[in-house]
Formats: sequence, structure tokens, C-alpha cells
Amino acid sequence: MTFGRTKPAAPVSAPDILAQKKNQLDLYNARFDHAVELFNDAIDSLGMTSHDIAETMQEISEYEKELEATKAGLSEARDKTERVIANFKSLLSID
Repeated sequence: MTFGRTKPAAPVSAPDILAQKKNQLDLYNARFDHAVELFNDAIDSLGMTSHDIAETMQEISEYEKELEATKAGLSEARDKTERVIANFKSLLSID
């Protein structure tokens, strides 16, 4: 019995090493493609978010215009009402 000695590793042939390296290359390319796909998905998602924000802002702008028009109409109606009240008060005041 011999102690401390190990069997020498079987030599790996060049075609086996080449096949391993090609497999590694395929794996790296697949990982690269996956990473690029993740980034493209993130970009697309952010683009949709930006579009949705722009639509919401446009809706708010439209509501603001409608509110401003309603406010102007109310102000005009209040002014007319105040003038009528003043006219009625002046008719009732007999001096």
C-alpha cells in the first residue's frame, strides 16, 4: 500500500476542451441575451409608464380647463346676482 500518492488525472483531449469552451460560450451568449431582454423589458415598461403619466396629465389639464370655465361662469352669475340685488335694494329705498 502506498500512501500520499494519487493517480494522475487522465489527460483531457483537445476536442473535449474545445467542446467545453463552446458550451461555455453558448452559456455566456444565452446569459447575455437574457440580460439584454431584461433591460429591453424594463425600458418598455418605463416607456409605458411615461405614456400613462402623460395621458393622466392631459386628462388633468382638460379637467382644469373645464373647472376654470365653470368657475368663470359662476363668477359671472354671481356678479349678475349681486347687481340685481343692488338694483332691488335701490328700488326699495325711497328717500
